[in-house]
Order: sequence, then C-alpha cells, then structure tokens
Amino acid sequence: MVLASLVLVLEGEAPPEPAGLRGFFYGLLRELAPEVHDQGENPFSLGFGGGERGGYWARIGLLREELYGRLSPRLFALEGQTIRLGKPFRVRAVLQEGHPWAGLTTYPRLFQAPEGPDLPLRFYSPTFFRRKGVHYPMPEPRLVLESLLRRLEVLASLPAPEGVREALLERTGVRWFEGKTVRAEADVEAVGFVGRVVYHLPRATEEELAWLWALGRFAFYAGVGAKTSMGFGRVKVFHPAGKADGS
Repeated sequence: MVLASLVLVLEGEAPPEPAGLRGFFYGLLRELAPEVHDQGENPFSLGFGGGERGGYWARIGLLREELYGRLSPRLFALEGQTIRLGKPFRVRAVLQEGHPWAGLTTYPRLFQAPEGPDLPLRFYSPTFFRRKGVHYPMPEPRLVLESLLRRLEVLASLPAPEGVREALLERTGVRWFEGKTVRAEADVEAVGFVGRVVYHLPRATEEELAWLWALGRFAFYAGVGAKTSMGFGRVKVFHPAGKADGS
C-alpha cells in the first residue's frame, strides 16, 4: 500500500519541458510496466519546478506499490547520469525524503490524525478540470474532492462509505481563498488556477474528517484535476499560520 514521490535534482540550462518529462517517464513505463497504459486511472503524477534559488527538479509520484517496486530502482540509478527532459539534464540526486516535494507513505497512514474540519490546500501549478467539454479553472470543493476521491478509491481499492461520500461532496465549502487564474502551457490551450484555498466540512464526524484529510494528503502524491501527467494540479497541504511549505 506504498505511495511515493521521488524528486530528481537536476543540473541544466532551462526548466524541464512538460512534454519532455512525460516522454521520458512514458519510455520507462513502456519498458518496465507497459500494462499501465491500459488502466483507467493513471497510477502516477509528474511535476517540475525550481530555478528561482538554484537548480531545477522533476518529481514522479508513484501511486501503486508494485509500480514503485518496478520503477524506483531504475530511478535511483539515474544519479550522476544525463537524461533528456526535452533538453539534457544531469541528475545530481534522486530523493524520496529531504526535499519539499519528496515523500513516502502508505494509504492507511493518509487517514491517521485528521487535523480538524478545515483543509488548507495550496495549488502550485495551474489546476483545471474537464467540465462539459471545456477546461474549467476554478477549485470548487466538489470538483477537487471528487477528482481525488475517484483516484484514491480506484488505486487503493478502498471505496468511501456512501454517507462519507455524500458529506464530502455535498457539504464541503470554502472558508477562505486567495488565488488567480493563469495560462496553462499544455498540449491544448487551457487556463488554470493557482493559489490557496481553505476547504471546510461543517458538522463532520471523525470518519468524515479522516477521509477529508486523507484526500488532502493524497493530493500531494496524485495531483488534482486534469493533465497531472503534464505537471498540472501540483498541490499540497499548507500551514495557514505562515510556516514555510516548500515551492
């Protein structure tokens, strides 16, 4: 029941290209896990960042234990090698801890110790949803939670109790938000949302809170919304008191 986020610390002249990162990762899948392309929900997410205070990085979220088992040895072996992510990059390190976007956990751990009825999420890369045939750029509670719930249920084989599902999708609202829409450099023209949102689930039971926080923690690994394999929907829980939460 392991899920992981591995970060490749890169040396290069420019940021990784979304299509380049996806092409590199899909090449690994074709070689090591070709059956992944036949699955309905992608058991992975991709992202990249850096450049402001130093080098660049790329991250690979692996949402199934067998995928982590197959790909992680090859990914860790990339340290010191040069790879192409649209442009050539030297891999300085491969991390699953010690970086704001690296991590390793299990699905049961996502449900432990919920922190209350307010779930604060920060959307770092443009986030949007497929809605009525168009890309929709607003982080509405139902769209965000339904996107996460669908993937968690499929990938963890853990369906939410009907009452919990109804509470999450029908009662969760927005307590506070700060953000903007930005153009998403996707393979199709799109606009996405970046910023911070505090979601609120009133009159919540302990079970409902456990699921709310599990979805928020899952978002760190899975991403939210459409085209998470292109680096969009990169999200993590933030600390409203102002503690640093990575970039």
